Amino acid sequence: MSGLNNRFQTGKKIPLYTVGILLLILLSLALLWFNNANSNQASSAMAAQVYFDGEYCIGDGPWQKIVQGEHIPATKGDVILKGNFHLLDPEGGYVGIFDGGVPLAFYTDHIHLTFRYGENESYALDFENPLFGSSACGEGWTAHSFIEDSMEPIEIIVHNPHYFGNETAIDELLDNVAIWGTMDFEREILASGKLQRNNGLLFVVISLVLLGSALFSALIHLQNNQIMWLFGLTILFAGGYFAYSAPGVSFWSESITTNTTVLGICMMFYMLFASGSITYFLQKSKKIGFITTAALGAMDGLCFVLPIFTHIYFYDTWLIWAIGQTLANMILFICLVKEYITAKRNIRWVYGGMALLLAAFELDAAATACGVWKGGLISKYVFAALLVAVLFVILRIIPESIIAAMKAKELELQRSRLEAEKNMIEAELKESRVSIMLSQIQPHFIYNTLGTIERMCLKDPQKAFDLVRNFSLYLRGNFSELDSVSPIRFTDEMKHVEYYVNIEKVRFPDMNIEYRMEADDFVLPALSVQPLVENAIKHGLMRLETGGTVLIRSYETQTHFCVEVKDDGVGFDTRLPIDEKKHVGLRNIRGRLKAMVDGELIIESEPDKGTRAVIMIPKEVNL
Repeated sequence: MSGLNNRFQTGKKIPLYTVGILLLILLSLALLWFNNANSNQASSAMAAQVYFDGEYCIGDGPWQKIVQGEHIPATKGDVILKGNFHLLDPEGGYVGIFDGGVPLAFYTDHIHLTFRYGENESYALDFENPLFGSSACGEGWTAHSFIEDSMEPIEIIVHNPHYFGNETAIDELLDNVAIWGTMDFEREILASGKLQRNNGLLFVVISLVLLGSALFSALIHLQNNQIMWLFGLTILFAGGYFAYSAPGVSFWSESITTNTTVLGICMMFYMLFASGSITYFLQKSKKIGFITTAALGAMDGLCFVLPIFTHIYFYDTWLIWAIGQTLANMILFICLVKEYITAKRNIRWVYGGMALLLAAFELDAAATACGVWKGGLISKYVFAALLVAVLFVILRIIPESIIAAMKAKELELQRSRLEAEKNMIEAELKESRVSIMLSQIQPHFIYNTLGTIERMCLKDPQKAFDLVRNFSLYLRGNFSELDSVSPIRFTDEMKHVEYYVNIEKVRFPDMNIEYRMEADDFVLPALSVQPLVENAIKHGLMRLETGGTVLIRSYETQTHFCVEVKDDGVGFDTRLPIDEKKHVGLRNIRGRLKAMVDGELIIESEPDKGTRAVIMIPKEVNL
């Protein structure tokens, strides 16, 4: 499963698809509020079994005998039922023709009923009545009281304002006629849908656990928590669909309009997030899947908006949705087949299960259109079976995500430590630049140099002029180092060395400085050679009685560029600890060499023989 765990990487910015999902949820809530606020319906009912015997005709068609178990289409036009109601005893035995006296309960699935019998005026019944308008679009139980002792034939005019989605509405009407009786009947109807409602509520609870885990994982920055969000939302709306499509839901939640709206919203969101879950697992066709899912989201938004701003029933938008979802399913199904062919064996079951989910939807849509069954029967069973596999996937992903998060956290800590070290090194470099500059410009050095200039002005103005120029260039180089954050060319560093040497040679003319430049095409930190030359003069040659030589040499080996500063002065015992504070920033030079060019400083010395300092800079730094 590790190959499927790097999907939809999260970022600090809110992804566009997240904004789209939030917008869809807001639109669905607006639709639910709109339909509920504009509904005039609030009713409940109870039922007991009765059957209708007679004939029917569709529109202006011929009259046909009503046969128990035979389908009467509800989407081909208005249907007229003519005959009588007959009663059955508790064991199902025949009692006789119903002659009124008690109300009868009728189950209506988005249809409007009008009763005519005897000399009585027509009586319109049900919540799809134009008097109620689209505000009471839905299915549920309602009742009508017939005149007592009336044995005359009854005509029931069935009008379906939708012509889609309730092909079996008349079959359900005739199969569920009952006497409006006691609360026992209501409990019986509620009990018939209890298992499905409880399953739906169980799915909702499972989804809340997953969504809570997804939220927690987002807060602790776990990777790959998008699949938990997608699965959690898919299961949440599947649970809502289970609960609100269960028998007797009108007794469980008595607002017909709310039931219809919630059912439609759950149905649309269930398939939307299922499509998103499929897209999550796609690899080669991910872009196609993402575009398809985004188009589904836009279509769902249209279905939510139209009932609010037009006279179109929300129920009627389901046809648009079903067609759009079918087209999307075909695209996703082709993508899944391609993925299945090239996927490894241990992954194929994922693509097969997703394809099965799409096939189940298409079977249910076809069955609903043909009046074979309704209510997403196949999809419910397929979803229940796949839920186990989904939970298995999540239980696999969560530990892997936790391990990945721990590794990411460890890497983040390492990056933080490296960043802190980098900041500390930069601070030290800045401090070292200031320290070197200050160490180079000690008051006695300034006084001595100015005193020499003063004397030269009277004896040799030209030398005084040259000394002033070298001294100004020397000072400029030191102050410029305060703003230097990058290595400089070796040739530039040697210019600064020459300015310093020229000043000291005026003061100590018997001193000898030799240059041997065998390599110069490399970089190094500013003020890294000049302090070494200064050390060689101050601590090496000045302690001699006369003379002394300092050799400044650059060369290269197979792996390094090297700068050597060697003197034949008094030297020192390297076995004794060096007080680097007295040796003009040796510690700072080492630190800057390491930080800026990964270089090192090596110092060798022997008493009465002199000192050798070598800067070594790896060649790869200068590539």
